[in-house]
Amino acid sequence: MNTNSVDQKLVFRQLLSYLPKSRLSCPSYNYDYRKLTDDSLMSIFILSNLFQWKSLSQIEVAIRSKKEIQESLNVDSISASQISRRLRELDTSILSEILGRIAYTFWKHQPNAKGPNPNVGLLRIIDSSFIKLPHYASDWTAVSKDSSGVKLHLSLAVASSKDVFPEKMIPSTSNVADIDVVNYFIDCDEATYVMDRGYGEETKMGGWLERKVKFLVRIKKNAKLTILNELGSNHPNVSRHAIVQLSMRPDKLKLLEFTDKEGTLFRILSNRLDLSEEDIMDTYKNRWFIELFFKWLKQHIKMDHMFSRDPIGIWNQLFIALITFGLLQIMKLRKKSRRTIWKFLEVLREYLLIPWGEAAKEFNRPRKKSKGRQKVREKIPKLRNYGEDVAVVSSIAKEHYEKKQSK
Repeated sequence: MNTNSVDQKLVFRQLLSYLPKSRLSCPSYNYDYRKLTDDSLMSIFILSNLFQWKSLSQIEVAIRSKKEIQESLNVDSISASQISRRLRELDTSILSEILGRIAYTFWKHQPNAKGPNPNVGLLRIIDSSFIKLPHYASDWTAVSKDSSGVKLHLSLAVASSKDVFPEKMIPSTSNVADIDVVNYFIDCDEATYVMDRGYGEETKMGGWLERKVKFLVRIKKNAKLTILNELGSNHPNVSRHAIVQLSMRPDKLKLLEFTDKEGTLFRILSNRLDLSEEDIMDTYKNRWFIELFFKWLKQHIKMDHMFSRDPIGIWNQLFIALITFGLLQIMKLRKKSRRTIWKFLEVLREYLLIPWGEAAKEFNRPRKKSKGRQKVREKIPKLRNYGEDVAVVSSIAKEHYEKKQSK
């Protein structure tokens, strides 16, 4: 491929070019939707995530005002009502398939991935996140008489301390328990599955042991175990380190009980007998990768703002949010960017309608090197102009209240 032609390609077009071909782009599949194909519709919502368009009417105006997007999607204008209707008609199973194919591409770019800790290996963290919906959803996914929402159940692969990927997702109504969908995510592979208390059910763990699945899960205080051997520990935070069994299986498991800085007790059960106390504690702490991922999606992809009131439309928007992240991750890997995914997106947003060659200059701009820890200079009070000719000012600092409170 000609490097110059790639550099001249607009950034948003390059990003969309990483989408795997699917039934969404098949002419026969889109026979009834010639004005707005499924492929173009998905691209529109990916762009809405990148440009942070906040409503269907804003999407309508944005497309009408940007010739580059019209030419790329073969759409000159489209109404908000058409976009809304087409979103709820989109085949969710195809979006799930596309996410899986992007995950496959991600692993092709990570052939030597060893996880955040080589002693532990690759991790797959399973958890869910609640997404609050307005009152209109109270007739089908109510949490209480005053609240409604849906859940996003996710398996997040951790390839390294810098690279994660949402491999599988199941959306559900708010009343579906995490444990009811967990086996959809579990495969017999070399990864270790990390989960919180909502997944530590004995029958489920028995099934994983039978299937030779590696797992590390937090269990509840009332979980019944048979103690086989107390291993003891010299770690100040560890109160128990033992080999145990479930009542229904003969397999040996490792139990580690420890407290964090706040004094919270954690009971971790794993069939990874090879792991040390530190490895087990650090691996469970890595569960925060998925918490940070959910926070990232809600802040930067605005996943908690739904364009549709229809369940199918909501499921489709959730999948497209993950696909958007996946495309960003693939582009970051292919461009060999060392920036975090957020910093990569931050720059990319400013160059979406500009050729990649210009964006590359920004990404390759030398960074100012840190001078290391510097001596803290004594603070000199600054003379501040309060603009008292236009404002009424009675200056007071927080120290006033601190002194007042200490008396």
